[in-house]
Amino acid sequence: MTTESLLLHNGPIHILDDAGSIVNAIRFENGVVDAVGADALNDADVTERIDLDGCTVLPGFNDAHTHILSVGLTIHETDLETTDNRREALELLGENAERTDSGDWVLGFGYDESTWPVSDREYLTRDELDAVSDEHPIAAQRIDGHTITLNSAGQDRVDFDGVEHDLRRDERGELTGVVVEDAAIRVKKATYPDREKARTALELGVRRANELGLTSIQDMAGMTTPTGDGDPAHAAFFAAWRDDDLPIRLGYYVHVDRGDDLSNLEIASGFGDDRLRILGLKVFADGAIGSQTAKLTGEFHDDPGNDGQFVIGRERLTKAFAGAARANQQIATHAIGDEAIDVVLDAYEDVLEEYTVPEPRLRIEHVELATDEQIERMADLGIVASMQPNFVQWSKPNGLYETRLGRQWRRRNNRHGVVLEEGVPLAFGSDKMPFGPLYGIHHAVNAPHDAQRLSVEEAIRAYTQGGAYAEHAEDRKGTLERGMLADAVILDRDPFEHPENIVNIDVRATIIGGEFVYEAPSSVSDHRGRVHSEF
Repeated sequence: MTTESLLLHNGPIHILDDAGSIVNAIRFENGVVDAVGADALNDADVTERIDLDGCTVLPGFNDAHTHILSVGLTIHETDLETTDNRREALELLGENAERTDSGDWVLGFGYDESTWPVSDREYLTRDELDAVSDEHPIAAQRIDGHTITLNSAGQDRVDFDGVEHDLRRDERGELTGVVVEDAAIRVKKATYPDREKARTALELGVRRANELGLTSIQDMAGMTTPTGDGDPAHAAFFAAWRDDDLPIRLGYYVHVDRGDDLSNLEIASGFGDDRLRILGLKVFADGAIGSQTAKLTGEFHDDPGNDGQFVIGRERLTKAFAGAARANQQIATHAIGDEAIDVVLDAYEDVLEEYTVPEPRLRIEHVELATDEQIERMADLGIVASMQPNFVQWSKPNGLYETRLGRQWRRRNNRHGVVLEEGVPLAFGSDKMPFGPLYGIHHAVNAPHDAQRLSVEEAIRAYTQGGAYAEHAEDRKGTLERGMLADAVILDRDPFEHPENIVNIDVRATIIGGEFVYEAPSSVSDHRGRVHSEF
């Protein structure tokens, strides 16, 4: 629904200004907020009026760390994220195999064995996937993206020369089909979507984002990038932008392997417009907790002697950061383990003076196991903590953190409250585990431990203003103050009034630039084109 002016009224509208104002009306004009409160009602000459009937309006959500093509590919291929046990996961892969031509890849995304029954809490194996199909190569990716299981046909399809150290073996020395880190990167390169499939995945992913109330997303390069001519993901972004078919504000961070391309062209962060922008460089410092590859100062509780691994070494890290600093590019570095965070902070401190912009806003992604000292250093250096509150789902007794790291880490992970208290800029994203701001906000508000917990306002601001700040866009989005972009989400209930049940709040509509990009059934879509509509 395209409108030149849009009035929303008769429901709580949280402006998220410094005063925390709540008004009963807001008017959008030509893509920006034109008036709020009584001022919005003074001019009756509007193209479209929406009676909220008590529904709540917030600034549109901004996912500061996601992988939008992965979201779409999961929808397109096999979604294993919500499976309750390994049998269910294998059945879904089998259904995919039945509809896939013989010899083509069967892909599954997002299985999380840590949520399965205790007897099932092992990675999927090669033998299990062989039983699914011997006519297709199969790759089942764990939720963190750092572990993938292959069947025999899949193992034969991928060249693992030089990365054999990341092929897991059983006690007899036999390959299990499980691969991590460098070997997982080889699998991702072998299964990377072509341009046509990437465009389809983008469309599916963005549609899902709109349904979840997202008006902005910050897409992170994954663990790999294709070699050869261009990146199909970037091609899909720009094709949709050129076709005026990108119903979301999308900023993206390019893979470190393409960092020199940006630096040599002197492309600084922020190149683009309010619909599509290049945000900077994405780097992986270490692995993941679920894959037992996050770089720790200690060792994994369930794998004694293993302290994780670096994805790239200090020398390459330093070189990549220096190149980014030369071109004033923002850097977003994945660092989960405390040792990895230390290395990244040291490297950031070394290059900060090389930037000629006043606020580079260098970022650390995840920051799951940061120590008090590291959080203080982040505050002193102005480093943005880009965190995923949905990760708190693994912080319960016998959950992933306790299983992998020991009971002492159950309270010491994802300390959002401590991060804010120390003055570190906090931006929330999902890392699509799972996708969805309300799910993450719920977990931050209702986290099991004080150090993890935020107020409703703090959590919502991290998913709106915090995300905007992280991408240098706080002057344009993140609040519904006059002059800001007309990006909003309409919810069926007010999260401030239902803090214990935020996860069950529904998105009724999503608005970008004053235009509806998503309308839930039985809401505004039932009244399309009418001068007066109501929920």
